[in-house]
Amino acid sequence: MLTLSPGSVCDVCAEEYGPHCIPHSIPCGHVLCSTCCHKIVEKTLPRLKPACPFCREQFTSDDVRLIRIDFSASGYATPRRRGGAHEPSHTSLNHAPRFPIVEPSFSRTRAEARRLEDKVAAVAAKKCSVEEVSTLHQELQEWLTHDEKQQDDQVSSLTLSAALLRAILVNHFAHSEATKMAKSVEANLKGKLDDMESSVTKLEAELKQYQTLYTQKVQDCHSLRAEISRMGLKSASRSISPIRSSSAAPAAVGEARRQSLSSSGASVYGVAPPMPPMPPPTPTPVSRFASQQHMRSASVSGSRPVTPARMTPAVRHHETPLRSSSLRPTSPVPPSKPRAMPFATTSPQKILRSYSDESDREVIHERWMPNPDVAYSPPSGKTINYPYATPATRSRSSGSNAA
Repeated sequence: MLTLSPGSVCDVCAEEYGPHCIPHSIPCGHVLCSTCCHKIVEKTLPRLKPACPFCREQFTSDDVRLIRIDFSASGYATPRRRGGAHEPSHTSLNHAPRFPIVEPSFSRTRAEARRLEDKVAAVAAKKCSVEEVSTLHQELQEWLTHDEKQQDDQVSSLTLSAALLRAILVNHFAHSEATKMAKSVEANLKGKLDDMESSVTKLEAELKQYQTLYTQKVQDCHSLRAEISRMGLKSASRSISPIRSSSAAPAAVGEARRQSLSSSGASVYGVAPPMPPMPPPTPTPVSRFASQQHMRSASVSGSRPVTPARMTPAVRHHETPLRSSSLRPTSPVPPSKPRAMPFATTSPQKILRSYSDESDREVIHERWMPNPDVAYSPPSGKTINYPYATPATRSRSSGSNAA
């Protein structure tokens, strides 16, 4: 059975061993009080195992062993004497600085330090308010300033605890200031965001209005373009109709004048007036076939070489016509009967010969128009240039002269 020396304390809580605080041993060999052993086991997280606070070797609550101590003898047991008389003095010298005599004031100081350490441990184990942390920090500072001359392990541990609490408070104040600043910035940004959203809403409404106005303007432009094109067509039709009427009127006048001149000339010279052109007959399948045959024969005959006829000298008539020729009536040549086509009821279209070459070689004769009031007066009227007569007319005129 072991005995305790005076001043033997627990290395964790610094409580002196005695009947109320029995030492216990853990597998690593360190000696702790029962309270510290149970606190270490209780405060360890469930997912972790309890460990020695000195060597960090793991243990369980079943591994804790009680150390049997003999408390009957007061003080510490006197060791056996070995040798001379100087041996006890040597032993006392060796144990004196390690286990000093416990004084009442020293025990009270240790108890106060132990209480403060327990408070620090409680604050660190649970969530506390800022007021509790600041109050504990003030207590530690007061105790350290009051007992600053003492230099032991408890003072150093409490100094570290006070520094940690101060750091916690400083971090809390910094975090609170940063939070306030972040909240103010967030509020400003939210206000700006709300302003931007309202401006975007207004701009979208204005954009929709402008789009509706644009569509209306486009429709107005289309309607105006259609109206302009319609008015242009109307003005063009109005400008074309007077031109047609004005061009048709001189043509009708010229045609009437030519017909009157030709009828007057024919009545004077005994030539029948030209017949108006007949509308072309409606071709039938048989007549179309006959006209194709006729055109083939005409093309064959046109392809043959033609010997030019002997040009007859132009007969120059006397300016004064004979009395007999002017008074003798001329009989018109009876018209030839049209030859009936065996394949069609209507006659095919005839190929008209062009007299462009002969008209170029004709000689223009000057004839005078006799005055109807005076029978044998010399020519006093306006001379009219008539083209040279066709061969049929010449033959008819020569026949009438011979008659």
